[in-house]
Amino acid sequence: MKRLMQFFTLAALVFISAGVPAQESVLLKYGFKAGATFQQEMEIQQNTVQSMMGQEIKVVGEVKGLVEYQVEAVSPDGNATMLMTVKDISVRQSAMGRDTTLSYSDMKDIVRIVFSPEGKVLSSEQVDSSDAAAVINQIEPGRLLFLPGREVKTGESWDEGYNETKSAGAGTPFALEMAVENKYTLTGKENSDGKELYRISNSGTIGITGKGSQMGLEMFIEGNAVVKGYSLFDAGRKMIVFTENDTEMELNVAVTGPQEMTIPMTQQIKTIVRVK
Repeated sequence: MKRLMQFFTLAALVFISAGVPAQESVLLKYGFKAGATFQQEMEIQQNTVQSMMGQEIKVVGEVKGLVEYQVEAVSPDGNATMLMTVKDISVRQSAMGRDTTLSYSDMKDIVRIVFSPEGKVLSSEQVDSSDAAAVINQIEPGRLLFLPGREVKTGESWDEGYNETKSAGAGTPFALEMAVENKYTLTGKENSDGKELYRISNSGTIGITGKGSQMGLEMFIEGNAVVKGYSLFDAGRKMIVFTENDTEMELNVAVTGPQEMTIPMTQQIKTIVRVK
């Protein structure tokens, strides 16, 4: 009887294991090739609400940019040296009944960047720049989604953490220090324009501190942000071809000078990146 029970138990386990499909895995790393060229179309939409002296002020902004990457060389370990050129950029801002638009094209802003197969920036060198450099800083070109560089199964996750410095420029008077923590998860596959792509979800937080000056006033900023989004990985191209992120920020700005005050501020930011 005991042997019979063991037989049925073993048979049941075999049946169960046979009925469970094997989890598919994919190698998540960039496969750059010397001589290749690709472009990133970047779009950032920003809505800001701040309260100051009993009034609520709303600011709507939009930044669009086109960035081109030329792969100059790839080392035996997969590190890629690229020339990144900002081709076009436009900035639109609407606040307090006034609209402002800045547009730049045929620019000479070029940076030589070395990327690891995971998408990390190993080094960067400014080759040429223009008067639009401060505006370009707002779209954060030269950044690729971080990949784990290994085989990943559906449901598996990996983490990323780094500190970033952002200079004051068009759209913000603040020089910012940001502590970024991200978690990525391979969630499955989906079809896009007839292609099967791997979907990677992401969530993260950003700690923000900074300072700046405007109209003779010194300002200090601190706050936090929550980021959620997803990206699509093309296994054939070995490239992230689409990313969409939504960021919610809660900030406080302390103003010092002849008139001292604290200004609470909220920001909603949508970022979309398409690779061609």
